[in-house]
Amino acid sequence: MRTFLALTIVLCTVGGLYLLQGPVFFWPDRFDPSQGVALGGTSSQLLGAGLLVIGAVGVMAARQAARSPSRPATRRWQLRYFLLIVVALGLVSAAFTTGERGPNPDWRPPSGTPTPHR
Repeated sequence: MRTFLALTIVLCTVGGLYLLQGPVFFWPDRFDPSQGVALGGTSSQLLGAGLLVIGAVGVMAARQAARSPSRPATRRWQLRYFLLIVVALGLVSAAFTTGERGPNPDWRPPSGTPTPHR
């Protein structure tokens, strides 16, 4: 479990730092790859900030678990943890809300699919 947590923290941190630069990329829709959200500039930076907050939450959880597995976290720690999770969800949601919805510029129909005749 610690390996998975460490990998997640590293990926969120590296991905978040990269996305803070504001690169433009397309995020395809889960159920219809011909549609999706184009993220770039501000929306890309919002997603990067959300990933960095998720990495920070992971570090908080790992440090709390390392301190004392039998002693529960304080109320103040739990409140900070909850608020950071809410902030992360808000940043990721804002990124996809501000991103531009539209057709996938690179989408091609699967091979073997008949094309309509004009």
